[in-house]
Amino acid sequence: MKFALITEGISEHRIIRHILEKFFKDKVPFIRQIQPQIFNEKQISIGSWNEVLKYCGRTDDLKEIFNNNDYLIIQIDTDKSQTKPFSISHSKIDNTLKSVDELCNEVIVKLKSIISLEIIKEHGNKIFFAICVHSIECWLLPLLYTNNLKSKTHGCIDTLNTELIKKNIHIIPNGNKNNHNAIRTYETILKIWKRKQDIIESSKHNEGFKKFINSLKTIDLTK
Repeated sequence: MKFALITEGISEHRIIRHILEKFFKDKVPFIRQIQPQIFNEKQISIGSWNEVLKYCGRTDDLKEIFNNNDYLIIQIDTDKSQTKPFSISHSKIDNTLKSVDELCNEVIVKLKSIISLEIIKEHGNKIFFAICVHSIECWLLPLLYTNNLKSKTHGCIDTLNTELIKKNIHIIPNGNKNNHNAIRTYETILKIWKRKQDIIESSKHNEGFKKFINSLKTIDLTK
């Protein structure tokens, strides 16, 4: 069971990797980071939402991914989705906010439109989208909160940090999520997800997270 990952950065990689390792624990999944490149747990190439979009358009590279891997996970946050060339508004024509489900669906359509039709036809059922509204840290909130804050979709790093301070754990800086202390903090938080069921329970509080987890459930584990 081999997964290739395209993520915004290394912190997103760590979270997706942990989810896959726990979700498919019995299958001992092999996880290969494609974009950005990571070596010795350090990011060695440029990451960002824009780099995710660019990689989706690299047909030859995507073909190569499926020559060596069973599945591809594409992760992207929506906090910058209103910026060109992402160009997906958070609001409808009448200026009301789109639901998390609506926004996720539009982002998936966008990503599929960038990926070549050839890849979609041949491997579309092996591509899974982790759409994080509005950042992947929102998926972690149920690990620290039991009230309605666990379903927040805005300012999630700041919300995490509020509780981390109370627990005397290093905060995650908005500007540098990959310093030594931040990495240890992510590891501390992720350890709470010990079992597949823990992840499923957390996903119920965020529609984007739930869509991703539900898509993983479609993988045939008998192969």
